Amino acid sequence: MLCIFSLPVFSQGEVETANKILFSDDISGSVGLNTNGFSLDFRYGKYVDYLHKTSYRVQFHTIRSAKEIRMSTAYGMSIYGKDNQVFALSAMMGRRNEKYSKFDKNSVSISWNYDAGIALAVEKPVYYHVLYPDGQDVIERFDATNYTKYGKASFFNGVNELRVVPGLIAMTSAEFDFSRRQSLLTSAEIGMNVQTYIRRLQIMCNSENNWAFVTLFVKFRVGKLRNDF
Repeated sequence: MLCIFSLPVFSQGEVETANKILFSDDISGSVGLNTNGFSLDFRYGKYVDYLHKTSYRVQFHTIRSAKEIRMSTAYGMSIYGKDNQVFALSAMMGRRNEKYSKFDKNSVSISWNYDAGIALAVEKPVYYHVLYPDGQDVIERFDATNYTKYGKASFFNGVNELRVVPGLIAMTSAEFDFSRRQSLLTSAEIGMNVQTYIRRLQIMCNSENNWAFVTLFVKFRVGKLRNDF
């Protein structure tokens, strides 16, 4: 008797039958949360070879102090003793190395990013509604010697008093691309950056301000691959 045995075959996912885009640049943007607030960035990835790209980033992000304590006032939420709101604009160049590639439609590619460049921190003075004991309401800077009631004034107070502080930034991150289409980039990016400036950033009205910051972040990124080869 002739017996025919058949062996079952299992697969881990639906195999991608469309032509893969192996040689491509990419353009993407992200929105992120970090231990200093939030960030927005634009990134252009230039093809080097199948697993490597050169990255060019422009990033906007906030810088806050760990000493900030929010409090409720008659003018809304306010941070007592905050001297400046600080924002930073960074321009970076780096490398993106793909460690694990996609093999089917449901898989995830994993890349490691290294970026470094220059950063410009912008200090914008914070103004307050100051209620004096005689009932007078005055908009002015914080003064710890005044025993008065405070409430945050409009953001636009102090926009003509901006100060720029140069610095450097370095960043590393892991990126997980879970897009199901070869022409799109949809990813989550988790990492950290280190920022240093030529002087302490005057965020709070005391001596507990820093010139170096270590920030953890998570970003959601969307973009498009450009196959121009």
